[in-house]
Amino acid sequence: MSFQPPDPSLIQSAFPEIRSLTFHRQGGFKAVYKTETGTGTEAFKLLCLPKVTEGALDRDLQEMSRKAQLGRALREVSILGDIDIPEIVKLGSIKARIADVGGLECLGYSEEWLDGENLWDILRSPSRVPPSEAECRRLLECLVTAIHALWKLDKIHRDIKPLNVMRLSQEGRPFVLLDLGIAYDLSEPGLTYNTAFFPCTYRYLAPEMTEPKFRERLDFRSDLYTTGLTVYEFASGRHPIAQDMDDMVRTITRALHDLPPPLHSLRPDFSEPFCSLVDQLLRKKPMLRPGNLEQLQKRIRSLS
Repeated sequence: MSFQPPDPSLIQSAFPEIRSLTFHRQGGFKAVYKTETGTGTEAFKLLCLPKVTEGALDRDLQEMSRKAQLGRALREVSILGDIDIPEIVKLGSIKARIADVGGLECLGYSEEWLDGENLWDILRSPSRVPPSEAECRRLLECLVTAIHALWKLDKIHRDIKPLNVMRLSQEGRPFVLLDLGIAYDLSEPGLTYNTAFFPCTYRYLAPEMTEPKFRERLDFRSDLYTTGLTVYEFASGRHPIAQDMDDMVRTITRALHDLPPPLHSLRPDFSEPFCSLVDQLLRKKPMLRPGNLEQLQKRIRSLS
């Protein structure tokens, strides 16, 4: 369910440090704006918390849903505050706080504004130019570096996909990972109140996450799988498993049972070692994917 973003004037009244506000995009109960603050251009995120209806039969569910949404947002802010590497988006100058915005209870905060394009838009551009192996290798290295930084804090991103990766033109910072809104913290209880359903993007779902007790065995190798999906799709222009007309059930069935074509069959101009590494990330069983992130980083660098 989406919502109508509040009028910018109402947002600026609640967050007076904002000097200007331009709508960028929205999804669910969240809207993102391009804003000017005292420190420059930033991305302002506004999460409107769902209302809890007094006397409603599902009031308890409403409260749990609100708690989960707020918890995920605050977890994202906390993780970003603990990590400072070029490969992951950085927090901005507006600290996270809850405010009344035109009668809506909202959480607002800012991140750095990144001048670039996300990989999802690049993949669907009619003027798309297939990337070189060197660029795909840089993408892989950036994502694995981000995964390693998160894993050191017992965190798993859980939502690595083309939409959450920005390509920049900055020297030394070619790709940046965004949106830790559904990141998982191994040291904390889960925030999902209905364990039969959990937040995810089904086209980018590791097979093991369909298992009833996946949280007991979850580790960084699930992020490696979705990294493999992202690099494969960026390199080849097609998702290795999902098809655009598939529904959720068919997509997950493919993820569980269908083997993707080897990357080298779609990009014969790429080296065998690089393609084999991407193929290994897409193994159905986590134990068959790389199990040591430092060794994986060395392996990636050795391909250059």
